[in-house]
Amino acid sequence: MSTTDATGQDSSRVHSILTAYLQSKAVFSALELGVFEALEKSPRSIEELAAELGLQRRPTRALLVALTGLDLVAREDGRYRNTPEASRFLVAGRPEYMGGFAEHQNKHFGHFDRLGDAVRENASLNQRVLKEGYRDQGAAAGEGREGTGRLIQAMRVSSRLQADKLASAVPLDGVGNIIDLGCGSGDYSIALAKHHPRLRVTSLDYPAVCELTKANVAEAGVGDRVEVRPSDIMSDPWPASDAVLLSHVLDGYGPERAAHLIKRIHEHLPEGGRLLVHAHMPSLATGLFPYMFGLILLVNTEEGEVRDSEDILGWVRDAGFRSVRTSNVSLLSGLVVATK
Repeated sequence: MSTTDATGQDSSRVHSILTAYLQSKAVFSALELGVFEALEKSPRSIEELAAELGLQRRPTRALLVALTGLDLVAREDGRYRNTPEASRFLVAGRPEYMGGFAEHQNKHFGHFDRLGDAVRENASLNQRVLKEGYRDQGAAAGEGREGTGRLIQAMRVSSRLQADKLASAVPLDGVGNIIDLGCGSGDYSIALAKHHPRLRVTSLDYPAVCELTKANVAEAGVGDRVEVRPSDIMSDPWPASDAVLLSHVLDGYGPERAAHLIKRIHEHLPEGGRLLVHAHMPSLATGLFPYMFGLILLVNTEEGEVRDSEDILGWVRDAGFRSVRTSNVSLLSGLVVATK
């Protein structure tokens, strides 16, 4: 029986959606087993790779076939090698290695087996973010500082897809000092400093996060213009500034806390000061991930939701900002610019 209907559509797209989990899990497993590192040394046959990794032939072949289908591995003359994409992003030690991001996503994988429970109960499964903010400076329940580090490494991968584009897109004419509230890995602060040589950035986040941020800032060579300070961004005082950046911060909070933070920023800024809100806004982004991100927030937070531009514009106008505009930044994000 054909699954094609009168419009000419068939079930292929739905089939792809329903089996998409196999793609990510194949890569997670390959990273865990060291497949990409082994193939980076030299091409291997199935038997050679199995022997090196201490595996049997059948599962080794199944994994290599899957990775070939994903164009992460190529087969030539009976041997398998990494594609350039795998060599760049999936081999440990490379500058753009995404293994930490993969590990973070793999941790999510188990939680999503219970996504139905989270939807029915409207309850966070791992309690990473409570109503008041992060429960343990970025760590989920039971993770400790290892969890903070894993979260920051995951943030770095996502930030690298957006930071340079954001730094190019934000209007900073006449701005000498900017605060990056909830700076995370510091990659947005770093990009702003590199793109705007006269700009000084103050990066604020939890103490445990700031320890990691400082290392990233020092490595980038912008420590003379990016000052990293530990802070509770909801209650601690902020230094004077001409602008404030909120990059992927509001999503973690409920509407009352989000509106409170924007109101606080309005009170802080001088006349003519600017608020820059950068986030996974589905209507302004161009990729699929912003539409999916709300499910991650459901699992990880008590009140977090994907905030689209209309939500943010409401809070911004209620706080008293004027001259508000929106724009696309990247595949993953959009931007709201508001002037006091």
